[in-house]
Amino acid sequence: MAVGFKRWKGVPEVSQAVEKLDNAAYKYKKLLASGKTDDKIQANKLWQGMASSYWEIVLALVDAQTKSNPAVLTFDDEERLFIDLGYLPGVLTLSKNFDVNAYLTAKCSGGILPIMTLSDYIAESWAAINGSPLPAPVISMGLNERIAYLNEALEQAQSERNDFLRDIDDEYPNNLDVRQMISNMNDYLLSAMKVNMRVPEYREGDDATRQKFAQERKAYNDAEKSILLLISSCQKNEEKPMPAPKAEKFMALHEKTKVIAKKILYSQIDSVKIARRVKKIADACSGMSAQMRRGELKNMIVKKRDYLTVPAKNARADTSLLCQPESMPIDYAKNYALLEDFDSMDMEMFNVPRVRMYGIPRAIFVPGQGLGTYDWNDHSILIPAFPIGGEEKSISYALATFRWDSDEDRKLKTPYEQQIKENRKKSLLALAEGFYKDYSLWMTKEKKGYRILPRETHKVFVSMFTVKSEE
Repeated sequence: MAVGFKRWKGVPEVSQAVEKLDNAAYKYKKLLASGKTDDKIQANKLWQGMASSYWEIVLALVDAQTKSNPAVLTFDDEERLFIDLGYLPGVLTLSKNFDVNAYLTAKCSGGILPIMTLSDYIAESWAAINGSPLPAPVISMGLNERIAYLNEALEQAQSERNDFLRDIDDEYPNNLDVRQMISNMNDYLLSAMKVNMRVPEYREGDDATRQKFAQERKAYNDAEKSILLLISSCQKNEEKPMPAPKAEKFMALHEKTKVIAKKILYSQIDSVKIARRVKKIADACSGMSAQMRRGELKNMIVKKRDYLTVPAKNARADTSLLCQPESMPIDYAKNYALLEDFDSMDMEMFNVPRVRMYGIPRAIFVPGQGLGTYDWNDHSILIPAFPIGGEEKSISYALATFRWDSDEDRKLKTPYEQQIKENRKKSLLALAEGFYKDYSLWMTKEKKGYRILPRETHKVFVSMFTVKSEE
């Protein structure tokens, strides 16, 4: 018999819940091993019954730890494996290729989206309830670290772009002061983006502040226009026209600097929203007893529970949060990098009323299988540990649901419904499902140059996702 969760072996609620799962898992494996059709049917029924054990164990673990009213919650390796993957060594199995140590030590890079696992989410919720500083997610960075990471990434991107541009200047002599233009783009990039994004610092600033930003933005735009004209003239050079791939590389490097700058500004703005959200929870719980606070944490987990089956339902798959036999979970770092890549291709998703009100949604790696989704109630993107149809499809679906659900001003819904003939008679549910699929194809295929969508749908997506001129 598996022991399970050694630091809570003296807690009856934990040991009894583990024993219940262990016994059921033993019967399940035995029935499957027989190879008989009737036994397989019984095994499937038993598996469905085992699903409830996940929540029994999670709630027992949380209850055992909060009983002493600690300032922060911490989960050891065994607890993280179960909470975040539904995996309990000796009871449930994963792929033989699963590297436990690599999984437990995985770290995601910095980016615009706050990223965490379900165990991180529980720890953060407890901190908010108690009005304590939010702990940094085990798998990622805290907000200040992410902003610092993005600032370093911006410096690196600008340096790479500038070196490339200096080489072009040397190779194609011209009358422009390229060095000064590089300096202006470096110095005034953030100011230009602040005006373009109409951040609170610009929008609510006094006349002198707004004028300063506007002047710096003009200096940036003038330098950028001159540089782009230089690239265009180099491509038309009669003696040695610049190859298209070289021009495209420069444009990609230049665009990257603007994308990172936007991520920095969005993250800075988000710090206010995070503080406001945490304060709201802390104020609501300030008069509660220790017992009531434990109950509040349980309520928050239960509310999340209701949404954690949605990824599986989206894929019409088994909704159990226990790990599927012999399955392989996602690589957190790799998937977060994919998520950030998709964000970079569709930065307008953060320029919506819901983000302006509540901030950037958290991205939470959750147990179970299926396709990613957006949790409207908790303003969070949920990415299943065991994706169906591939990691890119799962992540693009998550962003698609966020895009659709946060489209309160109907900038996407109206053209998607009215300008695509076959969509005009669809129900709201069918429209949403169609958009998820089309957006996923748009992000994973069409953005890479593959024509997959029908002509009419492609035309509408080009219209919806072409960023309008910032001038």
